[in-house]
Amino acid sequence: MADLFTLVVNKLDESFDIQETRNYGLSLVFSETGFSYAVLDFRHNKYLGIQQVKKNDHSHGQGVPAVKPSFDDFLINAFDAMPWLKNQYKTIKIAYEGKKSTLIPSLLYDVKEREHYLQFGFSNSLEEKTFSDHLVPLDIQHVFTIPVAIFNSIKVHYPSVNIVHFSSVVIKSIWINYKNRINTARVFLHIRENRFDLMIFDGRQMSYFNSFPFQNGEDICYYLIFVIEQLNHNPEIMPLVLLGNIEKSAPDFELLYKYIRNIEFAHRNDAFIYSNTLNQFPPHFFYPLLNFQACGL
Repeated sequence: MADLFTLVVNKLDESFDIQETRNYGLSLVFSETGFSYAVLDFRHNKYLGIQQVKKNDHSHGQGVPAVKPSFDDFLINAFDAMPWLKNQYKTIKIAYEGKKSTLIPSLLYDVKEREHYLQFGFSNSLEEKTFSDHLVPLDIQHVFTIPVAIFNSIKVHYPSVNIVHFSSVVIKSIWINYKNRINTARVFLHIRENRFDLMIFDGRQMSYFNSFPFQNGEDICYYLIFVIEQLNHNPEIMPLVLLGNIEKSAPDFELLYKYIRNIEFAHRNDAFIYSNTLNQFPPHFFYPLLNFQACGL
């Protein structure tokens, strides 16, 4: 069963000690296709590294269809190879990167109606569980679903840990790090695999948030310009902060720059120290994961 996963990012500092995890914070982000995690050493306020694990399809050879292993089998296989993830930690944070979510103002939110809020934009499924995160500073509820099979698999390993939505981490991370630096409308674009998050903050308030699927840079530019113009902003002058795993030399960035002239990359949270292994990444890479411990979720 050694081929149920692939380690696509492996950046752990040599000082990482599996005997000292009680002094560490573990941040995990799960999705249907795998998971990633970061480790924070609270003694030195230092992030020790990141690993990203992708779930493999199981091919039986030429002409035979691939068989997808269950998420439970995948997780057992990966955790057996990385037994330190089952250790005791000072804190454990878990987020799920799902496609179904919506924001509800707290004044309009009724927990008894939680299962119904998503029906306006998504189909219902009995194979999903519905949850919500209260984003206190913005006074909104983030309602989302997690497939039952994935939720149960995670809870086998972390039965007492609350699971929040990945986009809640994105929103809170940006609000915490930029709340005192935003004095005009600014758009934040967070790039992830096949999806991106788009946020507009006006002063200290978030006036817009949504997530979109994309296949290429043209898709990103289309949705970005459409949203900016629909909200009566000018893309020529509106500043944009770019986050996520996108290089400055990437074609998608070059295309963005044709339409948005005022682009900056997000900086790391200077409240933490970062291992030299992480300094091999640009500062805007893995932004939510490296802010999860500080965002209060």
